[in-house]
This record gives sequence, C-alpha cells and structure tokens, in this order.
Amino acid sequence: MKIETVMSARSLERSGNPPVETLESRLLAASQSLPDNKRPDPEFDLLYQQLLAMEGQGEKAIYEFLRTLRGADGESRAYPDAKALLAVTLKVLVQLKDEKLEKTLIYKEVSGANGLAFSLDLFVKGFLREVFKPMEDDAWEKSEW
Repeated sequence: MKIETVMSARSLERSGNPPVETLESRLLAASQSLPDNKRPDPEFDLLYQQLLAMEGQGEKAIYEFLRTLRGADGESRAYPDAKALLAVTLKVLVQLKDEKLEKTLIYKEVSGANGLAFSLDLFVKGFLREVFKPMEDDAWEKSEW
C-alpha cells in the first residue's frame, strides 16, 4: 500500500496546480452562469415563505398584504402599482406550480389575488384610455356651453 504525503499550499503553487478557490467565489461564479430566472433571490424566497404561512386567510388578505408591503427602504411600497402586483403574484403562482402545489388552497388564494391585481390593472388602463382618447369631431373648444 502506498501512502501519499500531504502537500503544503506553497508546494501546490510551485507544482503548477491552480490556487485553492474559496467556496464563496465558486458559488458566485456558479450563480452568475445561471439564467436570470434560476438565480437565487432571497427577498422573493422570504416573501414566498410569508405567503405560504398565510394559507387560509383568503385572496383579499393576500392581496392587501402584497399591496401594503414595504420595500427595502421601509418607506416606499414594494409593489407600487397593479403591474408590479400582477408580476409578483404570477411569479408566486409559477413557483407554486413548480413545487406541484397547484391543487392547494394557497394556490387558489394567490390566483384570486392575481385576479384582483389583473382587474385593477385592466380598470386603470381602461380609465386612461377613456381620458386620453382623442375626441372625434366634437373638440372641447367647439362644443357649446
């Protein structure tokens, strides 16, 4: 049986082997090679766990929680408009589906919150379309009082 001796770091450097990399640098390099949708997102993971804990409270409670959630600065809202609410609820639904939880109550509730965000977005877009739609032949200046 042959016993190999342990080499020191200096002898490894002299022998032409690459220097030892730290675990953090290897993790950083690995996470940068992942596509954007597969990178770890600790903020989203925390939100996801909070929403899982809210199971059974209903879609309106989840929607209100997301609507009033504060950002990293503690002042501004994390999801300031209907489009942002729609995006985050959709991301949560995708995560739930990836974990094969689409038949659970939380999936139904988040789906309802997604519907509320969609309705609000649709209402705002319809309102803006009415406000900014061009007048036909009856311009405000030509209309009689």
